[in-house]
Amino acid sequence: MKFSKVMALAGVTLLASGVLAACSGSGSSAKGEKTFSYVYETDPDSLNYLTTGKAAVANITSNVVDGLMENDRYGNFVPSMAEDWSVSQDGLTYTYTIRKDAKWYTSEGEEYAPVKAQDFVTGLKYAADNKSEALYLVQESIKGLDAYVKGEVKDFSEVGIKAIDDQTVQYTLNKPESFWNSKTTMGILAPVNEEFLTSKGSDFAKATDPSSILYNGPYLLKSLVAKSSVEFEKNPNYWDKDNVHIDKVKLSFWDGQDTGKLADTFKDGGFSMARLFPTSAGYPELEKEFKDNIVYTPQDSATFLVGTNIDRQSYKYTSKTTDEQKTSTKKALLNKDFRQAIAFGFDRTAYASQVNGESGASKLLRNLFVPPAFVQADGKNFGELSKKNW
Repeated sequence: MKFSKVMALAGVTLLASGVLAACSGSGSSAKGEKTFSYVYETDPDSLNYLTTGKAAVANITSNVVDGLMENDRYGNFVPSMAEDWSVSQDGLTYTYTIRKDAKWYTSEGEEYAPVKAQDFVTGLKYAADNKSEALYLVQESIKGLDAYVKGEVKDFSEVGIKAIDDQTVQYTLNKPESFWNSKTTMGILAPVNEEFLTSKGSDFAKATDPSSILYNGPYLLKSLVAKSSVEFEKNPNYWDKDNVHIDKVKLSFWDGQDTGKLADTFKDGGFSMARLFPTSAGYPELEKEFKDNIVYTPQDSATFLVGTNIDRQSYKYTSKTTDEQKTSTKKALLNKDFRQAIAFGFDRTAYASQVNGESGASKLLRNLFVPPAFVQADGKNFGELSKKNW
């Protein structure tokens, strides 16, 4: 359950490359500890999980700070700080019970305080007061939050989040959202201890200072050196520590220039895995050497397409100068068969092979705006289910 977070840190969700996934010399130590070693490409500008919208920050903080819910390896929502929850019949009120064994710890692993319902209220207020980059995720979802952010309401107690008691936090929404629980996995809805927040002041969540935040997640950030390294250690007191199977994570900075470095370091035992570049000169040899260990990661949420402007008004940057040419162009663009001809005439496999190579080109393709496994039911993915209903 926690391993997926560590793997996400290494960027294995990128489909545009193969990945060497094998045990290496860095995978264990004499003490029996399991270490995951790889690279990171961007230094975080802070550790502020409540206000950032940057992946470089979230890649670190999502491993050290838990929200109410999280995803298991299959993408299902499972309890994290919330051990239980309920939804009102009208779908507007979500009530979460905070687990009693949830604690805050310092970067040294010392217990600081219990995680309480008020920590979630404090977190959202801080995010709103500091104009979090992620406010768009919840601003129009939570009752009264939009008015508070715009200054129309001054009292945060009028916002639809309440600490009913130390173990119960409740959210009231403007309208039902079947996907609401997915938002509880985001940093903007994560908790923060008010006493600690106040004591740190402007030094809260400084990028290079692991002691500038508290930890309630599976890992403790032990070191962050810009353009050099990031190191984590397993939180020995984490409530679900038995399901945290990696003891240490060591990431080295990589600027993306030397694409051969990853595979070379993997072969030397320095990395636990390595991203491959199928169009690189050395890939054929790597494919022969590690053929059985090369895997392609699942498609992510991104997709690309060619769009057509069917209501074209300007021809300034075209060769069309006469009214007849412009009329003919508009007639063609309004013709469905013409637009489909353009779409079908585009060799997507050849285009994808420029990045993924011939063997991986087809793995990038899809005919849907969402990934094939976006929704799964009865052992079938979304693509298969959609075909059945076409």
